[in-house]
Amino acid sequence: MKKILSLLCACLMITGSFSSCGQSDSSSKASSSSSVSTKKKSVNKSSSSAVETSGNVNTNESKTSDDESQVKKVETRTPVDFNVDGYYSFSYEGFDKVYSNEEVQECFDNINDLISNANYKIAVSYKNMDTGAQIYCGTDIEFVTASTIKAPYIKSILQDGINLDEMVTKTDNWTNDDQVVASATPGTQFSAKELIEHAILESDNTAYYSLVKHFGCNTFNNFLYSIGASFNISPQWIFCYCRLMDVAQCYWDIYDFAEENEDGKWLIDLMTKCNYNEQIGYALGDKYTVAQKYGSDFDEINFNDCAIVYADSPFVLCIFTGLYPEIDDNCEIFRELAVEFDKLNSLIAVE
Repeated sequence: MKKILSLLCACLMITGSFSSCGQSDSSSKASSSSSVSTKKKSVNKSSSSAVETSGNVNTNESKTSDDESQVKKVETRTPVDFNVDGYYSFSYEGFDKVYSNEEVQECFDNINDLISNANYKIAVSYKNMDTGAQIYCGTDIEFVTASTIKAPYIKSILQDGINLDEMVTKTDNWTNDDQVVASATPGTQFSAKELIEHAILESDNTAYYSLVKHFGCNTFNNFLYSIGASFNISPQWIFCYCRLMDVAQCYWDIYDFAEENEDGKWLIDLMTKCNYNEQIGYALGDKYTVAQKYGSDFDEINFNDCAIVYADSPFVLCIFTGLYPEIDDNCEIFRELAVEFDKLNSLIAVE
């Protein structure tokens, strides 16, 4: 009997033990399931993050790959002798080696159409600063320089070694001017640096006029004579009639000056920050650093722009027109020509 009772007790203990294990397993499973669920969430989050990261990495790799293929494409393009035929409304020179005559011809045709279809006077000067390749038209047409003259004048006095801290007294205003310096009372003093900044950034006429009255015209006029330019300035007439090529040469000179002179670099920096930038810089400024100075004459109806474009192979593009100034529609010709000249510029082989 004792044995039977012992056996019964043992059975009951074993049964209880199994029941307890079952509960424990269930609890363990729930806990384990919860843990897995948490892990899944964690993994998913991590996985999502990894995908995002991976996506970024892949994008960058793809970008790098694209960039490399682009570089390789450019590097492996073989220069050929320039050989383009056709009648154009512009002259050209210095195109010794190009990457594709067919593509150059397409650019030539597009530029020719833009110039030929203009129903107003227009002059264009393009020069690649590495090779000297040039395109130019309208070289005999006279325009008012308007404010494009300000940057070359300032370059000439900077090269002459003026003290930027020198104080200049504003006396009178340029005709019909209501800008910052003109608004100052007569006798107000500005540093040369301040006047240069106003003249370039805001195209302030009285700032430019004050500089000319204070530092004179001889330095600039002597420079113009040295490059064969057919115009000069005076305190009475700080904006002049000129041919585009005369002003274009001034901007080539600004480019050279900035390559070797800290004051030149400062001038270029100012020219990249002009308040009005709706023409060449508007078209190319997202791709490159573009230092530019526009000009508007509402009486003579001239709308101009000169730009130094720091592409891989830098170029200077100057466009003078007989368009009414500062209307968005009239900025289109500058933008369209800028895009075409940029394409053309990338096809010139620099050796």
